[in-house]
Order: sequence, then structure tokens, then C-alpha cells
Amino acid sequence: MVPPLRASGISRRRVPLRKLVAPEDIADAQVREAFGQTGRCEWAQRHDGLTKYHDEIWGERPSDDRDFFERLMLEVFHAGLSWTLIWNKHEGIRRAYDDFDIEKVAAYGPRDIDRLMHEPDVIHSEKKIVAAIANAQRIQEIQDREESFESFLVGLPNSEEAKAKVLSNTFSFVGPGTARGYLAATGLEVPPHHPYCFKADNPAWSMV
Repeated sequence: MVPPLRASGISRRRVPLRKLVAPEDIADAQVREAFGQTGRCEWAQRHDGLTKYHDEIWGERPSDDRDFFERLMLEVFHAGLSWTLIWNKHEGIRRAYDDFDIEKVAAYGPRDIDRLMHEPDVIHSEKKIVAAIANAQRIQEIQDREESFESFLVGLPNSEEAKAKVLSNTFSFVGPGTARGYLAATGLEVPPHHPYCFKADNPAWSMV
């Protein structure tokens, strides 16, 4: 394994994935419901890719540690950028990062950093690339100590604030906003669906 690479600095700025519920959104949802259409969060109606992410992935339980790692890094890449941009690029990002194989990413070195800085479909931020390597290495350490990365996450404190603090202290380039986004994306906390969304009353899988 290459020596740990650390990202300097944590981005505190995030472009929100979801906007506050506006009266026109509620009126639009009521019209959709009257026509027998499914109510969704406003942002999920922008295009089919976001609809699929909202309906099938956001807040649903990741399948394994690799999936938990992928969602962590998508939230890191999201910091300061729009979620639409990240989701439009996510297939290319996944390919460039070896399907987010934790062992492979943890072993990345300077040559891989240079490759990723020139890949057309990834986020060209050296700090975020270095954070991906450092976070993969951190997950390996957790896996050596715990049953799995998932078991570590499920064992986090009960409150969202406490969970976010642990994640921020554990992983590179994960500020409080990124940590909260990750908790919602993985269903470790209930995602903030708009009240008219068909998933609004779904409990978090980790709390069932």
C-alpha cells in the first residue's frame, strides 16, 4: 500500500441538492396528484437520471462496503458543485475509479492522480482525488478493526449531528454539510423529502 495521502483543507461550501419547498411546487404536486401522477421532490423531476436516483438510490441501503464508499465519494465530489453535474458524470467517475474498488483506490499513487486529472468524465480537483485515496485507506483500516465499513457506520451515535461529527473527523474532505448529505444518501438518516413526495414518510432502513 502506498503511504497515506492526505487532502489539505475541507470545503465548507455546498450547492444544495434540494431547494426549500415553494408554494408553486406544492400546487404543481397537487395538479400531478389530480392526474394520478406520482408526487416527487422538485429536484427529482428535472430529468430521468435524477428521477431514477431519487426513486431507487437516494436514502436506500447500499449493497456493500464498495457501494458505501462510492456514495461517500460522490458526496465529496459534490461539494461546491451541483448534484446534476455529479450524477451526469457518475458512470464515468465510477469507471475512472475502478468501480470504487476500495483496495484498488487505496493503492493509487502519483501516476493515478495524474491520470485522473486528465480523465474527461471526472471532477478535476487534485484535493478531491487525494481525498478518495485517503478515504479508501481509512476504510481499509476500519475494515481491519470492525466487521465491515457498514457495521462501523451503523454503530455511529444516534443523533445526526454526532454522526456527522464522527464522519468529518474520520474522512478527508468531509465537512458537516457533506457528512449530512452522505447520511441522507445512504439512509443512515431520513432524507429530507418534500412533504408531497411519495417517499416522504419512508423510515430510514437503519432505524427500522
